[in-house]
Amino acid sequence: MSLKTTQSAEKMYCYDKVARPDSALYYSLRGLKKNQRDCVVAIHAFYHEIQDILLECENHELALIKLNWWRGEVDKLTNGQSDHPVLILLQKNAVDLLKVQQRLLKMIDGFEQNAISSHFETVEEVVVHWMRTAGERELLLLEQLQRDEMISPEVIYQLMLMVEIVNHVQHLRKFLRHDCLYFSMFELQQFHVTRAMLNEHVTTDSIKELLQDQFEKMQRAYEAVNQLSKRQRALLSHLLIRCHIARATMVEIQKSDFRVLEQLVTLTPLRYWWIGFYY
Repeated sequence: MSLKTTQSAEKMYCYDKVARPDSALYYSLRGLKKNQRDCVVAIHAFYHEIQDILLECENHELALIKLNWWRGEVDKLTNGQSDHPVLILLQKNAVDLLKVQQRLLKMIDGFEQNAISSHFETVEEVVVHWMRTAGERELLLLEQLQRDEMISPEVIYQLMLMVEIVNHVQHLRKFLRHDCLYFSMFELQQFHVTRAMLNEHVTTDSIKELLQDQFEKMQRAYEAVNQLSKRQRALLSHLLIRCHIARATMVEIQKSDFRVLEQLVTLTPLRYWWIGFYY
């Protein structure tokens, strides 16, 4: 049965944007209540709306204008005045709109910094960017999905990190096309890789070494799962299903000899379903 149980315009908009039946997010929603599913999808849709500004705006000044427009819309969240479908769906399903508003504004601030300076000198700068953007997304999701169990933000950040690493590697061609790269200058220099080499869309030995390093970084981040109790794992099922899907995707990427510059490596919907069902 489809997760889209109503046909409201804002719901259709958000699900079509981030939770189609061929997406990992769609299969991570099983086990959640209807209002929780809608809230999760709206939060992910908001994240993509903001990230797409960086990917699609070559003019940084225009990107900043659009980010500021979104900041104004989020300011309207608590009084119900925004007419954007993402925020309407959040208004209908989120718990504590003031906290939601604060997290969304922090996400915008994180992406705004990336719009100002799109290159990262160190690995730490990349991690801080993801903490300020995707990390805020995951902390917001945690607040919305459960409120009676303490889970360390550091664990959430590690799980977020592995998902973002895989997403970046899997969709490397897209990120390159939009000049939005999340390899630090230190990593590129360490493996003797240049942006010009990456833009040739040929996976050389040095690029393989760089991507193998990302694989190992993903594996280390995944070890955070071991810090969770059985109850905590159940509460984080939405995030952990995405982690398992991301990890399985990265294994397939490694099996392909890291040919992500030549092709998109992805799991089949059946594989998504299998991971989501048996987690």
